[in-house]
Amino acid sequence: MHETVQIENIQQLKERLLEFIYNELLPFESEHGIDSENEISMEQIKWVRKRSKELGFYGINLPKEVGGQSVSLKGLCILKEELAKSGAALWGHVLGEIGGPLRIGQMLKIFTPDQITKYVMPVINAEAGCCFALSEPGAGSDARAIQTTATREGDNYILQGKKHFISAAPYADWAIVLAKEIVDPASERVTAFIVEKQAEGKSGFELGKIQIPISGERSTAELIFNHCRVPSANILGQPGKGLMLGLGRINENRASWGATYLGVAQRLLDLSIDHAKQRIQFGRPIGDFQAIQHMLADMATEIYAARCMLYDVIEKIDHGEDTRGRSSMVKLYSSEVANRVADNAVQIFGGQGLMKGHPVEKMYRNVRMFRILTGTSEIQKNMIAKELLNK
Repeated sequence: MHETVQIENIQQLKERLLEFIYNELLPFESEHGIDSENEISMEQIKWVRKRSKELGFYGINLPKEVGGQSVSLKGLCILKEELAKSGAALWGHVLGEIGGPLRIGQMLKIFTPDQITKYVMPVINAEAGCCFALSEPGAGSDARAIQTTATREGDNYILQGKKHFISAAPYADWAIVLAKEIVDPASERVTAFIVEKQAEGKSGFELGKIQIPISGERSTAELIFNHCRVPSANILGQPGKGLMLGLGRINENRASWGATYLGVAQRLLDLSIDHAKQRIQFGRPIGDFQAIQHMLADMATEIYAARCMLYDVIEKIDHGEDTRGRSSMVKLYSSEVANRVADNAVQIFGGQGLMKGHPVEKMYRNVRMFRILTGTSEIQKNMIAKELLNK
């Protein structure tokens, strides 16, 4: 169960976050010409991380004993929604979503004290980045199909293989890597390892090709393990329990991503409303026409329904309830809603919404990924049906 921050404090945090976004972050991006589809320098990312840390937002969901504020998942989602709604290119670095403490907060209790000191605290203190590496060319939705291997050699393991589509990989100093541990010729088990980035005179993962998705962002890449030597002290959790570790973080993760999807959908709706009031056709604002009114009404209704679903499930998670099926419902519905809202927004903007670089065109491409990332819509339906049939 999460320790709950009082709603008054969450409101204060939200107001402080909005001040940072609109008074510092967006002006910083404008001054430096930062765009999510262009390469963003590590210096710029470090500025956001450190400034966010100074203001108390970075790793805000973590326990107070490691520098967080023990904000409830509900509070975190309120902040995530505002960040996504802002349209900031660096939104994912403010709370530590991309390569930061938000990635490891759910697994904090699994790290050993030495691992926390060496790896976790530098991430929490905005001095390092990390990533979670599961997906491979032959293993996506089917996590058990991973082929990266870990072979014991004395007090070390030798990792061999390749991961791809790894979010935050370009900014990672170390990665949590799931690999098949070869125990004997007849037995394999999946174990999680903490693997450092390759450096001069030090074995580690090699950063492979930067993989640019339809959104144009450059925050995803391959990780290559070529005779990569990892000390046994870097096993994360229990040997052979890597899949449980990987899948265990998904429940909360899938639900909380719904806040990001809703933030983007709300921004699309807000832009569409403004455009409907200002765009004049046939001597009248297009918002006067029933076809446009119905699209706006559909968008607002679905966003409202998705938001009610999200925060109902988030509160249940905060109170320690098992929400596996309902978390999948949140991920499924909010991602599908964001896509329908984006499609309507393009229709409302007409030719403008089709132009490369227009905010609506960019978000239209971005939201198309939502139905695939963190488990496809089809996988979510499988999870929902499984919960229903196993009751």
